[in-house]
Amino acid sequence: MTNDFKKLNKQRTKKYRKSEKEESFLEGMNRVLETKEQQEYEDLEIDHPLIFVIGLPRSGTTLLTQIIAHGLKIGYINNITARFWSAPLHGLKLSDTLIGKDKTPQFKSDYGATESLTDIHEFGYFWRNWLNKDSFESITNAQEYEADIDWDGLKRVLANIEAYAENGFIFKNIYGSYHISKLDELLKKTLWVYVERDPLDVAISNLNARVKFYDDPGKWWSYVPPEYDEIKDLAAYPQIAGQLHYLKKFYYQELNKLRDSHDNQLFIHYDELCGKPAAFLDRLKQKVQDLYNYDFQKTKKLPKTFPVNRYTKQPEIKEKFESLLKEFQQNDPIPPLK
Repeated sequence: MTNDFKKLNKQRTKKYRKSEKEESFLEGMNRVLETKEQQEYEDLEIDHPLIFVIGLPRSGTTLLTQIIAHGLKIGYINNITARFWSAPLHGLKLSDTLIGKDKTPQFKSDYGATESLTDIHEFGYFWRNWLNKDSFESITNAQEYEADIDWDGLKRVLANIEAYAENGFIFKNIYGSYHISKLDELLKKTLWVYVERDPLDVAISNLNARVKFYDDPGKWWSYVPPEYDEIKDLAAYPQIAGQLHYLKKFYYQELNKLRDSHDNQLFIHYDELCGKPAAFLDRLKQKVQDLYNYDFQKTKKLPKTFPVNRYTKQPEIKEKFESLLKEFQQNDPIPPLK
C-alpha cells in the first residue's frame, strides 16, 4: 500500500483493518516473483473478450461480477490469485494446483470482500500498480497521468492471463474506470457493464460503510470522483451525495463515449439483475456475440433470483439524501445515457 492508502488503513476499525505484517509479506513475495513472471510472458494479442464491471460504490458491482463469473464459463481473479498482483500467472497456476477449476459460488460478500478462496476478488493492487493509482491526486487527475502508464506492459500481462485461461476474463475494475476510453482503445475486445441501483439506497449504504470501516460518517470511504477537491471538506451527508453525483456524472460521460464509438457497453439495474439474473446473462451473451462473434457458455450455478436489499427503516435519512442529490443535480445536471 502507498502512503495515502496506508494512512486510511490505519484509521479503519479492527474488523476492516489490513494486517501490516501480512501486507509486508505479500509485497515481498510479489517483488521476488515479479521479474521471473515477466520473463515468462509471451508477446500475445487480446484474443478473448475482457468484461469490465463498473458502477457506484454499493450499487451491486460485487454481485454483478459474481453472477457473470459463476454463471458463465469465463476466467476471473479469485482470492488466491489476488495475492499475486505482480505475478498473476503464478497466482492462477497456484490456484489451479490447489483447488483445480472449482468455481463453487457463494454469492456472499462484506462490502465487496468475499471469503471463499474460489470467489471473486477486485484485484485492486494489480490495477492500482499498473495504472499508477498511488494517491487520491493521481486518481482525480487520472487523464493527466496517462502518458506515464505502461500501457503496452498492461496489455501484455492481460493477454497472457487470458491465454493461460484459454477464455475471456471478467474484472470488477474500479481503478480502470478512470481510463475507460484508453483501455477500450488499447484492448479492443472489451465490454463495459454498468450497474445502477436506487440512489437513496446507495447513499445510505455508503453512509453505513463509513461507520463500519471508520466509526466516523465524516471519513471518506471508497473511490473518488474527479471533483473530489470540491467536496472533500463538506460535512458527511453532502459529501456522500456529492461523491455519488459526480461519480455517476463521470460514468455517464464515459459510457456515452462508448456508445458513440462501437457501443460496447451494457446497462443493468440492480433490481432487474436480482429478479432475472439468467435473463441478464442472455443479454450479455448476445452482446458479446454481436460485438466479437464470441460465445460464452452458461453454467447451471445461478439461483433463479437474489434478494433485493432496501433501506426502508431510515426514511428521514432518505429524505435528507434525496434533497441533497436533487440540489447537486440542479447545480450540475448529469446528461442522460444515450
